[in-house]
Amino acid sequence: MFWDFKDFRVSDSRIVDAATEETVSYVELLRRADAATDSIKAARKQLVLLLCDNSIGTLVLYLASLRAGHAVMLLNADTDASLCQNIVNTYTPEQVLSSGNRILELKGYRFDERRNVWRGLPEATRDGDPIHPDLAVLLSTSGSTGSPKMVRLTHTNIESNAASIASYLNITPSEVPITTLPFNYSYGLSVIHSHLLAGASIVLTNQSIVQKEFWELFRRYRCTSMAGVPFTYQTLERLHFGAMTLPKLRTMTQAGGRLSKDLIKSFHMISKSKNFRFFVMYGQTEATARISYVPPDQLEHKIGSIGIAIPSGTISLVQDGKAIVEPNVEGELVYTGPNVMMGYAESRSDLAKNDELKGVLFTGDRGYRDADGYFFVTGRTKRFIKVYGLRINLDEVERMLESFTPHPVACLGDDDNLIVVMEGADNELVERAHAQIINLYHLHHSVVTVLAVPQLAVSSSGKKNYEHIRQELRDTHR
Repeated sequence: MFWDFKDFRVSDSRIVDAATEETVSYVELLRRADAATDSIKAARKQLVLLLCDNSIGTLVLYLASLRAGHAVMLLNADTDASLCQNIVNTYTPEQVLSSGNRILELKGYRFDERRNVWRGLPEATRDGDPIHPDLAVLLSTSGSTGSPKMVRLTHTNIESNAASIASYLNITPSEVPITTLPFNYSYGLSVIHSHLLAGASIVLTNQSIVQKEFWELFRRYRCTSMAGVPFTYQTLERLHFGAMTLPKLRTMTQAGGRLSKDLIKSFHMISKSKNFRFFVMYGQTEATARISYVPPDQLEHKIGSIGIAIPSGTISLVQDGKAIVEPNVEGELVYTGPNVMMGYAESRSDLAKNDELKGVLFTGDRGYRDADGYFFVTGRTKRFIKVYGLRINLDEVERMLESFTPHPVACLGDDDNLIVVMEGADNELVERAHAQIINLYHLHHSVVTVLAVPQLAVSSSGKKNYEHIRQELRDTHR
């Protein structure tokens, strides 16, 4: 496993903590992880809740938890205290760790100031609850900070996906990625995993791409790659990314949701003019991170595709229990590979469960395969509503609207009403979107609502947070 550093052969690579300007070698990182392991190890496998940020301290505690043989649950360090308590009540971790200075009042726990760890009291942690020996990491299903539903990942899941990503991205020790996504989000964590596996340098920062300091760090540390979700690329477009001078940039990757065709084309053209690689990828936390990718040399011909399966994985299509082998026939995408999770957890007792999926993941996404073997996603199996008996794909409506506007769009609704929320739109654009939907779907104007908001709610991972958007609409229109 990469956290054992058995294959360590890198002498020049460094881990940088941008907030403190501290730089450590792999040897020093391992020494610190071993020291932390000594303080958290126990006679039996425990559940460790780690409050994360992009820092050397978090990375050390993460590696230490794995090296101690524990299962580690990752939660954003900025998570609301009540949500933290809810997670703690649900899963009763024996230890809660944080690399920062945040002090929480957790019921049933005592805080050890010397080691910056909360240790559960026996009555709170129900001493003796078993944890499956293969369980390594627990991640939120959506990358959000408060959901108690977790994905159960094994050491094999993590190792295999890191190796696949390092392979198709051709990650070498000379790479220097900079963090743009939360540590507790599967995509952000996969960047850490794959580059540690390759022995690359990593710049850890909590700075946002909208901050001048982020780009100063990018240039100072001669960063070679960055990752982003659709919201990241929408923001980069507004920042006139194509005009930036980043001489060491070699690779940009995109996943975490569908990027509009116009933005794919735009960044593909920028990548050609600036001589770097632009990877469009597809994945789910349930598959540890990555499922497929589009090779950059094929992107121009496969705009809108999620590409081909990653090394060691396969993608198939199923409809009504039957495999689809013909091209251009829609069905549910099914992924098979060693990076597929064991299953979900919604309580402490679930941590003892065996592997329930056996390497096969029904993604919940609908799509098709073209004649060249490239896959396309057309929508979610559950992102549909029926209005006047007409079945409407909410993802399809979003794609249609985002094709003529640079503004992010979120589509919600039920079987009585289609609701469209547009970020930063003016009245003219709202009216145009309303008319477009009515004309396209032949709906009565009374069942279509288009609203403009200053900003769409997004999760900590940068994805549209439909639940929060819906709640904000309720609060606004009470």
